[in-house]
Amino acid sequence: MAANKRFSTYFGVCIPPFKDEKLGGGTTSIRFIITGSIPSKKNNQLAVSVRKEAKEFLNDTFKKNQSITLTQALDAVNMVYAKMRPNKEYTDFVEKVKPSIIQQMQEWSRRLSSKGLIFPLPKASMTLRLYFKDKYVTDTVNKQQSIQDLLIDCGIIADDDYKSLNPIHS
Repeated sequence: MAANKRFSTYFGVCIPPFKDEKLGGGTTSIRFIITGSIPSKKNNQLAVSVRKEAKEFLNDTFKKNQSITLTQALDAVNMVYAKMRPNKEYTDFVEKVKPSIIQQMQEWSRRLSSKGLIFPLPKASMTLRLYFKDKYVTDTVNKQQSIQDLLIDCGIIADDDYKSLNPIHS
C-alpha cells in the first residue's frame, strides 16, 4: 500500500508532494511560487534598426548644403545600428508576476533576516519544479532561463552565472 502523501500549500497555491533532497549543513531552503504560463524570454525578440542619429545627420547636412554627397549618405548608413526589442509577452509576464515574487521575498526576509538572509543572494543553488496543466510536450530550458532572469529582475539573486547560481536542478 502506498504511503499517504499530502499536498502542501505555499502562498495560497497547492503544490503536489515531492521527496526533497537533503541539502548540506548551513543552508536554508526558500521557495518561490510562480503561477500561470511562463513565456520564453528569448523567443519572439525582434531586431529593429535605430536610425535617429543618421536621420538627424542627413537633415542637418541637407539644411547646410542643400544637397547630400555619396560619402555623407554612406556615413549616415554607418550610423544605423540594430537593437533587440524585448519579447512583449515576457515583459508583460514580469510585470504581472513581479509583485507576487517581491511579496514572497519580503515574507522570507521577515522570517529569516535574523539568521543572516539578505537579498539579493550572492550565491545560491536552484531546484526548479515545473507543473503543467496539460499533456503537451513543452521546452523547459527556455522556461528555466525566463525564471532565472525574473529572479534577477526582482532582486532575489544577484546573478545567474555559474559562480552565483550553481548547482541548478530542473
